[in-house]
Amino acid sequence: MKRLLGIALALTLAAAPAPAEGLRGPIRVAALNTVLTEVAREVGGDHVEVAGIVPPGVDPHTFSPSPADIRALADADLVLASGMGMESYLDRLVSSIGPRGVVVRVGDRLPEGIEVEGVRARTEKDPHWWGSIANVILAADLVRRELVRIDPAHAEEFAANTETYCARLRVLEAWVSAEVARLPAARRQLVTSHDAFGYFARDYGFAVHSLNGLSTESEADARTVAALIGLIRRERVGAVFAESSVDPRLVGDLVRETGVALGGTLYADGLGPKGSGAETYEAAYRHNVSAIVAALAGP
Repeated sequence: MKRLLGIALALTLAAAPAPAEGLRGPIRVAALNTVLTEVAREVGGDHVEVAGIVPPGVDPHTFSPSPADIRALADADLVLASGMGMESYLDRLVSSIGPRGVVVRVGDRLPEGIEVEGVRARTEKDPHWWGSIANVILAADLVRRELVRIDPAHAEEFAANTETYCARLRVLEAWVSAEVARLPAARRQLVTSHDAFGYFARDYGFAVHSLNGLSTESEADARTVAALIGLIRRERVGAVFAESSVDPRLVGDLVRETGVALGGTLYADGLGPKGSGAETYEAAYRHNVSAIVAALAGP
């Protein structure tokens, strides 16, 4: 993969024109996260042209940019990345292409992250910051400030767009709180494919138990699987959940071994593709919460 990325970089740089001086037309934004693609479009409105580099439904942990993606990044006035180590290729790519615009690792700019015990007993930051609606509100304001820096003439429009978007997110927060309140605390045991719901769990009082670590590329060992089987039986967990970006077979093994119900498929690593019912941040979050509450509430 590294060799292919190097070849792609070389081809892209050879083909790319020299950066234009100053801002002409809409602000060109390249987003490496489907939630940030939405945020940039909502905040920027008619004054941005957003290239969603990571498509909806694609696993960002394993994504590798194509030559066309690299050219879009090189030509962007603003590059928005998840940060917190999600884009393992980003440092190498930035040093190679020298993008014309600013690269913002959004997760690294948020005030508070979650740390978990990762592989080899190392503490790692959880990069799935969009699991907290409050973080997406903060991210929207961060994007607003970056757009104002590039195009101050439209600052008022960016501010109005941000407030409209964040107002919808605050409505979503209220709805989630009301839905989760229906679920007794003892039933807030969330068993998932990989460790991607830490921010959601922190905000709404869940305990998360995952087969794999923070990345979908990690692999569950026999001890982890055995521990989860024991937990499901001991705590009488109502359901377990697959994820849209992870092979569902391991979760299927838990279902077969324990007889626990499969609570459905959750969207953890970003938005869903067209037709999924999870094409927007609000829709994906409502889908997840509805599935979790329905499956864990019991008869």
